Amino acid sequence: MMKRTLLFMSLLAYTFIQAQSLVKDINLGFPSSMPSYAKNRIAFGGKLIFAADNGADGMELWESDGTSAGTTLLSDIRTGALDGSPNGFHEFNSQLYFSAAGVQNKFNIFSTNGTTISSYPAIRSGTGSASPRLFTTFGNLLVFSARPSAFNQSTPFYGEEILGFNGNAWTGGGDQIMIKDINPSGNSSSPDSYTVFNNLLYFAATDDGTNGRELWVTNGTNAGTNMLININAGGASSNPTDLIVLNSNLYFTADDGVNGRELWVSDGTLAGTQRMANVNAVAADLDNPENLTVFNNALYFTATHPSLGTEIFKLGGTTFTNMKNIASGSGSSNPSNLYAASGRLYFSADDNINGIELWSTTGFPATTNLVKNINTSPSSPDSNPSGFAEYNGKVYFSATDGTNGTELWVTDGTNAGTTMVSNINPSGNSNPTDLIVSNNILFFSADNGSAGVELWKYQDPTLSVNDFELEQQISLYPNPTSDSFSIQSNSNINTVEILDITGKQIKTFKNSSNRFSIEDLVSGVYFARIQTEKGSITKKLIKE
Repeated sequence: MMKRTLLFMSLLAYTFIQAQSLVKDINLGFPSSMPSYAKNRIAFGGKLIFAADNGADGMELWESDGTSAGTTLLSDIRTGALDGSPNGFHEFNSQLYFSAAGVQNKFNIFSTNGTTISSYPAIRSGTGSASPRLFTTFGNLLVFSARPSAFNQSTPFYGEEILGFNGNAWTGGGDQIMIKDINPSGNSSSPDSYTVFNNLLYFAATDDGTNGRELWVTNGTNAGTNMLININAGGASSNPTDLIVLNSNLYFTADDGVNGRELWVSDGTLAGTQRMANVNAVAADLDNPENLTVFNNALYFTATHPSLGTEIFKLGGTTFTNMKNIASGSGSSNPSNLYAASGRLYFSADDNINGIELWSTTGFPATTNLVKNINTSPSSPDSNPSGFAEYNGKVYFSATDGTNGTELWVTDGTNAGTTMVSNINPSGNSNPTDLIVSNNILFFSADNGSAGVELWKYQDPTLSVNDFELEQQISLYPNPTSDSFSIQSNSNINTVEILDITGKQIKTFKNSSNRFSIEDLVSGVYFARIQTEKGSITKKLIKE
């Protein structure tokens, strides 16, 4: 018993040390493999699907289970060293859809089930790019914005409009899946801010100049796609932004041309769409609302008040509350990066004393406080916390303490529980970005000063101990083997993938019996990646 306890404690200490590590130097040496554009990764099918450049194939589609062997090129969409630049990942009907550049650098729609890649008919003919973006699930439709054409000389090219399809390939031009040509002048309506509310899809769009950029609504059909309300009368634009749903209302910000940018509310009808100032006059003093965030059944946002400056406010029902005048008087703390997690709303703010630091609230003015003054340097006091991601009940983010550069930090909402995870780049800034959780692993991009910006991971030590237990519960036999192997496990096995020594996936077994044939493989060393109901484990396999 004592030996087992000592083994467990030793393992626990080891996992704390090893919890944060480079997953793989994808682009060997100093060059970076990670993209600089947004929406470059997603958790899908128990893995991380992401864009990366290995220096040979360009920026292409990769996958990772958190191990070096399990981090592989999934598809070289634009063959050779040219960039496919996959982006905008969105899961729909158990498939992962995204935009990528194929031949002639034309961005179009692709999808994957995690194993194979499917392409769809070109949305736009000629040399122009359709540039699909903003993929959104709306009922049985995948809705997005793109620039289609009809593939013939008699029909002009369209600007960026709203399109949608059910996952099945269309047979003709991109206009076959266009929901509506909102700006028929040939220019773009540039639809964005897609938000599902009351079984309809609301968004902002620009018509041919008659009404400007206003709030629109669709049921997924041409006839059912219409402007909901012309807030800024005539051809001027109200520019609706920050659409968000709370209970039975759709909230957003807009400018009616008279009162400036304010908070608006809608029940989804023309008659039920109005300034919040009509409901509560206090809203008239809350200018330029931004960062709309739902937390604990209330709406939080930042706005500028004539006597309080730019601070954080709460709308509960029809009542407005200033969470705290963080920068006292009419000064502005400029809160940003609002993020709700683990019973708190985190944000960054500047009280004009400590610089831009980490703050949080549980929904009451008395509990709206500075979590920690991370950067105490008098010359450059901002820690600039950003990129929040919840993982195992805590929040991880990027910040600088003024001594160690910008590194990965963690907080449990308390001063003592807010610490730097580790100093990845002792000689500078590792700049962790794109934090995302997949398969109980926190992935992020960082630069350790020698490998460039690469894929890193952090595993909670407690979860790592559980992985150790899973490792002990699974074994392959016979190993080595000449033809097949079986798996002994206390957990149900979902999939088994065979990888070669470079990490390339070469075989996949799903819903198989407990005999896995590798007779067709040449002799050598392989890896078996086993996905169970309790997690994923990779084991070495030798084929004789």
